[in-house]
Amino acid sequence: MKVLLVDTAFAAAPIYDYLLSEGFDVWVMGSRPEDVLARRAGSQWICQDYSQIDMVRGIVRAHGFDCVVPGCTDVSIHTCLHLDICTHRFDSVAANTTLSDKSKFRQLCRQLDLPAPETLNITQFPRPGHYICKPTDAYSGRGITTFDGMDVAAGEHAVQLAQSASPSHCALIEEFIQGNLYSFSAFIENGLIVQGFYVIEGSSANPFAVDTSYLVWDMPRPCRDSLEPALERMCHHLGLVDGLLHTQFIFDGSRPYIVEVSRRCPGDLYPLLIEYSTGFPYAATYAYAYAQAQSRPQYSAQSRYVLRHTVAALTDTIYGGLKFTDNLSVKAFYPLLPLGKDLMARQGNRAGVLFCESASYEDISRTYEKFLDRSVYKIE
Repeated sequence: MKVLLVDTAFAAAPIYDYLLSEGFDVWVMGSRPEDVLARRAGSQWICQDYSQIDMVRGIVRAHGFDCVVPGCTDVSIHTCLHLDICTHRFDSVAANTTLSDKSKFRQLCRQLDLPAPETLNITQFPRPGHYICKPTDAYSGRGITTFDGMDVAAGEHAVQLAQSASPSHCALIEEFIQGNLYSFSAFIENGLIVQGFYVIEGSSANPFAVDTSYLVWDMPRPCRDSLEPALERMCHHLGLVDGLLHTQFIFDGSRPYIVEVSRRCPGDLYPLLIEYSTGFPYAATYAYAYAQAQSRPQYSAQSRYVLRHTVAALTDTIYGGLKFTDNLSVKAFYPLLPLGKDLMARQGNRAGVLFCESASYEDISRTYEKFLDRSVYKIE
């Protein structure tokens, strides 16, 4: 079977490796020749900006691909569901728009009574409390600010910043929830959750961009009982097809508040965090929903305590390497930046993705806190 993976970045490598292991004739598409999958695929790399849907559609027809598999970007999945190939394996355009547009998603949350923060309009201020303003269609923490609800000028400035970072120039204001950020990465069948993983997600370099995470084995039952039925209700309402459902939410200690839901594979090698921790073939299961190999991915369950950290800088610097100031059992390191390159502040870019392993659940919690206060390593 001839398969096109619509992504060439390093984050999609686990998906690519699975497709190759199944014996598929695998091609990749992306516009950057320096991307790792563009180089690995060689003559089976198609140099094309995959946001250009009509161009991609023509290429898919000309090459006679049997199916397409989206990678780890919103644009990738948006393009794939607009193609006239294997459409039954993708959500409707309307369902995807509802999930990807923050404003439309908040409307859905209100309609279905999903656990989520309250949304407001700038005309409703001043009012007591702390609030967050974000673009409706940006990513990686761009254009996000918080403000005191009694400071109208600060709120108006936050809206302007969010609009300037939004391709559609739209902003969303919602109540700021105090609590820890988590992800719930689940696989659904017939609108029901059949497998799911909870991960705590923290930030050390940019408060609005995750860089440190590990699998949570003891998520409180009240949180699960509130979140999971709500997501299944949403799946049935939107008619979502089988596959991955990735949710970010804030847990304040008593209830969850959904931040966003997406169907793309998370980036920064998130699949490896799940695979190293549990043995579950995350990337393979994600790709299987689109490629439909002859048999489902199999695995042997395990319980290990693995942490993922994206190496970034607090201030602009020239990257000269890492010096660890604490003892770590490093499982893997994926470099993203050559020595001597500019490393920009607050995750403007990243030096690499690090995985380390702890001996116990208690130990990984302590290691996580050390990464968040940036006492584990120094950037040379």
